[in-house]
Amino acid sequence: MIIFVSDAFEEHYRGGAELTTEAIIEGSLFPVNKVLSSQVTLKLMEDNKSCLWLFGNFSGLDSRCLLYAAKNLDYCVIEYDYKFCKYRSIKKHEKFEGSCECHKHSAGKLVAAFMAKSRMNFWMSKKQFELYTNFFPFIKNNTILNSVFADDTLSFLKKLSTNNKNDKWIILDSPSWIKGKEESVAYAKDNNLQYELVWGLEHKELLQKLARSKGLIFLPLAHDTCPRLVMEAKALKCELVLNEYVQHKDEKWFSDVSTMMSHLNTRTTYFWEKIEEINKKLLPLMPP
Repeated sequence: MIIFVSDAFEEHYRGGAELTTEAIIEGSLFPVNKVLSSQVTLKLMEDNKSCLWLFGNFSGLDSRCLLYAAKNLDYCVIEYDYKFCKYRSIKKHEKFEGSCECHKHSAGKLVAAFMAKSRMNFWMSKKQFELYTNFFPFIKNNTILNSVFADDTLSFLKKLSTNNKNDKWIILDSPSWIKGKEESVAYAKDNNLQYELVWGLEHKELLQKLARSKGLIFLPLAHDTCPRLVMEAKALKCELVLNEYVQHKDEKWFSDVSTMMSHLNTRTTYFWEKIEEINKKLLPLMPP
């Protein structure tokens, strides 16, 4: 049995982390139970010590549970952001408080210790991994996963026509400071680009809009580890205006559409092969 822990799942919130988590779960050949991090107790952990635990976002997890897991459980971590920081973003912390010293504080050190004891840490991008482990070089057992897409999403992307592009550039109308809406709008205005603010659309409707649009302007103000919107836009042949905070943009697999799609097609299998490889004593071999 596998127990997947997260602050939220797709049925609670359809963010990038939740969509990746759900795609991973859908690809499992093993029974999976989902538990919200806020509902995890020491007794639950004690009663399920023989299970393999997978931790996605775990900000709602009690610190006593982090300690217990590090000492007693077999587990892996999928790190979507920077949970050693109380803002989960170093740059956001610096913006609102002037500096970030979370890596020196007990809460940040506890998160790092928890990840150091993980059987495998899955990262969203190389730059995220490098930045994180610059603070905590003792975190071992690491691999770059990137965002994971469900099969039906990949199929839908491949089917959409991109033959009727208009002249509009899409800008995410997100209320989140990190997403950099105002900076993206300023770029469009400075370069005399037609743009459309987009927010709150059903996922397939958003993809259809990208398929018809000239490009995407996405200029986040802090590290965005592997934003799905950027990959979706590239898959739909949008021109991209990005900055250095899009942390996966220089990875080789992202160099062209064909290479990217081939890479995305492997992510679920890659994840579960890694899980099988490091947990053969807990899980039966997957059938060929």
